[in-house]
Amino acid sequence: MRPAEAYWIAAQLAGFTPDQISPLVNIGSSTREFRERRQPHIEAVIFAPLRERGVEVIHTDLKPEAGVDIAGDLADARVQAQLRARRPRAALTSNLLEHVTAPGELARAIGALVEPGGVVVATVPRSYPYHADPIDTGFRPSPDELAALFPGFAMLRGEVIADSSYAGELFGHGLTGLGRGLGSLVAAMRRRGEIARAYRDRLRWMFRPFTTTCIVLRRDDGPAVSPGPAAG
Repeated sequence: MRPAEAYWIAAQLAGFTPDQISPLVNIGSSTREFRERRQPHIEAVIFAPLRERGVEVIHTDLKPEAGVDIAGDLADARVQAQLRARRPRAALTSNLLEHVTAPGELARAIGALVEPGGVVVATVPRSYPYHADPIDTGFRPSPDELAALFPGFAMLRGEVIADSSYAGELFGHGLTGLGRGLGSLVAAMRRRGEIARAYRDRLRWMFRPFTTTCIVLRRDDGPAVSPGPAAG
């Protein structure tokens, strides 16, 4: 998750009262180590403030590891039943739909989890390099295209958020980070496979910004809820 994306998500969720979005299920959450150490802005910007406001967060992912509350494939009816039993009022899915072969099916499964009138926040890269996890289908939708995957939902807000370029990312980590990043890039250029492809592809974003499509949706078969504020 890009830092600018995290701030956008946090700004939208801040516009809802806790009872409008609690419990919130974080689809494709990855592990606590990923959220708090590898990408600490995820925890600091999104989830710590939610907990401080009394919002219950349910992290779900394929990996049965620390920081994952419910592990399993969302296509599994048993996993769906476990999540629906918690009666989530909101769902967050970030940078997940480009990694599946049937994003529409996954989007509908996510939408089916939330209670009537509930909220879905979804993000997908718009202009971004190849990044397999374990695949990258190249799905890079506009806000309208992303919202269309969620039938029965009305879009409250849709934006394309810009973040840094690859060069900005490298320089943002200081001289040590810059050296490490350039070293990884040079090493990747000599290799083959998915990791090498991902590093080479990032060169196309050396001086142009990474962008992310971000939307907020409301399930339209329940009482209306207020949209979050515009991201700052």
